[in-house]
Amino acid sequence: MTETVNAPANSSDKTTPLSRRLRVLVVDDERDMRMTLGILLRSEGVDVLFASGGMQVPHAVAQFQPDAVLLDLALPDHNGLDVAQGLRQCYGERCPVLIALTGHSSEKDRAKTAGSGFAHHVAKPYDPDALLKLVLSITPRSGFPTLV
Repeated sequence: MTETVNAPANSSDKTTPLSRRLRVLVVDDERDMRMTLGILLRSEGVDVLFASGGMQVPHAVAQFQPDAVLLDLALPDHNGLDVAQGLRQCYGERCPVLIALTGHSSEKDRAKTAGSGFAHHVAKPYDPDALLKLVLSITPRSGFPTLV
């Protein structure tokens, strides 16, 4: 199931007519984790779409056109590493920025995420300020890439 949460437009909205707000797809099977991340990101004007499983990711990426994907690695229906590799194969270098969210933080785990196409590895529990800073450093794209 996917759910969209859009931040309300307000006077602090930093978008211009030629740009769009940052879009982030949050993929985690734990509802509380999705909601917490949604609140955190919405507080900064980020548009958010949620997915609870890896099978939903290809369609969600094609429809929502996110700038980044926060992807849990331990999903009940797919391994997050495989999901990331699939996105990289479909979109190549024009793939959204992939950020792994995982309870595993060893060097071996970080090497696996890097080898699967993730740009960043964030260990749970994460520092909300650091994660927000990382996400907000991503530049929204003016257009979404077509499949390779």
